[in-house]
Amino acid sequence: MYPIWIKITNFVLNIIHNQIELTMKADVKNTMQIHSRAKVDFYKTYLERYVAILCQSQYIRHIRIYDVFCGMGIYEDGGKGSPFVAYDTIKGIYDAHQIANNTEITLTVNDISSERISKVCEYIDSHKHPYCIVRPFNLDVSQLFEKILPEISSTPKDTRNLVFIDPYGYKDIKKELLINLMKNGRTEVILFLPVSHMQRFTNVAMQDEYSITQYEPLRNFVYSFFPDEHHPIRQNTVKAKDYIQYIADALKFGNQYFATSYYIERDKANYFALFFISSSIFGFEKILEMKWKLDEEHGGGFKLPEATGNLFAEEFALEAKTENARKLKRILETALKQPRTNKDIYEFVVRNEFLPKHANEVLKELQNTNSKFKVVDLVSGKNARKNAFYLSYKQYNSEPVVKMQIES
Repeated sequence: MYPIWIKITNFVLNIIHNQIELTMKADVKNTMQIHSRAKVDFYKTYLERYVAILCQSQYIRHIRIYDVFCGMGIYEDGGKGSPFVAYDTIKGIYDAHQIANNTEITLTVNDISSERISKVCEYIDSHKHPYCIVRPFNLDVSQLFEKILPEISSTPKDTRNLVFIDPYGYKDIKKELLINLMKNGRTEVILFLPVSHMQRFTNVAMQDEYSITQYEPLRNFVYSFFPDEHHPIRQNTVKAKDYIQYIADALKFGNQYFATSYYIERDKANYFALFFISSSIFGFEKILEMKWKLDEEHGGGFKLPEATGNLFAEEFALEAKTENARKLKRILETALKQPRTNKDIYEFVVRNEFLPKHANEVLKELQNTNSKFKVVDLVSGKNARKNAFYLSYKQYNSEPVVKMQIES
């Protein structure tokens, strides 16, 4: 039996939990909230890169995009949701690039609400273009995955998948599901989670295993992704941003995949987060480019704009960039205590969620200020041309060109 104070606490938290869920649902009915716009902007910006690059590849002939919980098509205030943004983005890419190859794009949209799917279909029917095949479904998520998992699992070499999962909560997010989506090596996943909500109720979910069943989905999520009972999340000792980072680390599945997060500030006390999973370092670099474009200071997430502005915004931005450069310099100096090829450094930089252009600037500084930093051409055995570090995905796919080290 639980002490009376725990029961009272759980009762109060239960009321709060229900109120939060009602508020979250009410928010999406009529107007597009600022955090929802940030989420859709993230999705749109990545699609612009993802679709354009794949459409211009001679090796890719089919792109399949799955919007599992497509939700509202257009809000009452005119804001466009994910299905319309995806459809418009595909058209815009074809029009802008005048793509003439035979790449076929399939957009699968699904929602349990037949009214929402009807609105999506109405919009698409009134904006038809030949670039995209649309498959609408009105299914429970488990039924949808029963339908699409076989085709994702058998993805041919000339096809790539992007699965956008924006659930109403987290109860449908299972570790086994994500593993099944990823294991073919030709799929990328964007997942949206209400992190502050999860973090706020993790403690009571872990304590009260039997009396309140509504916490069972959260318990199952925590148990599956964080099996170690001593993990900080299990001990309820982490703040929302740390919670986000732990989930991103767990989604790497023991470094089988690349994973990162993008936080979205709803207000000063609440965060949502998007998580990106890929088996391709190239796809991962593209998402990092997008993150740094959306958040030039940290490449980390979306913050609410300050109501009164900030007189020192430029100074703070410069300070943030300087601190990021120092952080990357420390990382590279540690790595370069041993000889590393340009391929090693490229992967090392990307896994640490920086871009090759960031590393190039740090390496240039090292070359100018540290006489012990050596860059050697692997063919000639002599010093390489100055400022030539060959950090790119193209070079990563080729034989190493240079070797670097800070000699002791």
